[in-house]
Amino acid sequence: MAEETFNPNAYIPSMKNMKSGLKARTLILNSLTKSPLQLKDLRLKTGLTPSSINYHLKILEKHRLIRKKHVSKRKIVVEQTGLGQKLIKNFT
Repeated sequence: MAEETFNPNAYIPSMKNMKSGLKARTLILNSLTKSPLQLKDLRLKTGLTPSSINYHLKILEKHRLIRKKHVSKRKIVVEQTGLGQKLIKNFT
């Protein structure tokens, strides 16, 4: 049976990292590696529920791995920060 691999930035040292959380954060981070996404596109690409995405985005934002930009009143774009990209490059 194949072992699951997670994005190294999905592991947050200051919290208990459950497999489901690691999987969700990996989906989010991997979706953002090539370009920023609107929240609705992130939801479609990852298949996660809006509440799950919001929960994990708060964690990733708190640890400065992603940032949210309000493009308009109802449009939010999410992108990886330089720190998030740098950490992943140093890991590989």
